[in-house]
Amino acid sequence: MSKKINPVLCSFIPVVELLGKMLGNDYEIVLHEVSDGDTSIIALVNGDLTGRDINAPMTDFGKFLMSNPKSLDIDYIANYPAEAGNGRPIRSGVALIKDEEGSLIGFLCINFDMTRASMLKDMGDFMMKTIPLSFEDVKTETFSHITGHNFLIESARKKFGKPLNFLNSEERKQCIKYMDSHGFFKLKGSIESLAKEMGRSRYTLYADLRSARKDLSEI
Repeated sequence: MSKKINPVLCSFIPVVELLGKMLGNDYEIVLHEVSDGDTSIIALVNGDLTGRDINAPMTDFGKFLMSNPKSLDIDYIANYPAEAGNGRPIRSGVALIKDEEGSLIGFLCINFDMTRASMLKDMGDFMMKTIPLSFEDVKTETFSHITGHNFLIESARKKFGKPLNFLNSEERKQCIKYMDSHGFFKLKGSIESLAKEMGRSRYTLYADLRSARKDLSEI
């Protein structure tokens, strides 16, 4: 290149190469020199992302920044939307490089092609989407190492939102109805386990169970 590069910008050339290696093929890294109103690309990695090479012209947005006096008060602009020539969505950022006198001398640009990220997002949304169960008593299926009556006791704790020994008389009756509807009392040792959990005698629970089943038979 016949034109002499501003020495401040020369120090950014290895940064362009490093970012290209670190960020990968979905990132285009560009270093522009804009001294004295002239423009040129002095370093470029992954230019095929936007279809540019070292001789590509400055973008309209770059020209706007060069001509806008407010640019002198800006150090960088991050994560603004852009678009490749083929319509692919891009997330862009630019650092405005200035010399010791505060004059604008260059742009360090990072352009991220969001095509593959958008595909991953759509796939992730699909893979994470669930439709709640419509049953009144069951909203989520739970897979647990807890089996038999211990599993149903844990389910009752979650349903009533507290340890079963804190249930009042009416809540205890509703709990027994719930567990009976799930076949709890058909399991061997169920009454003993529930009596221990609720802090009640087996006779009390038998009485509650008879009352609950009587209520159902009268419906």
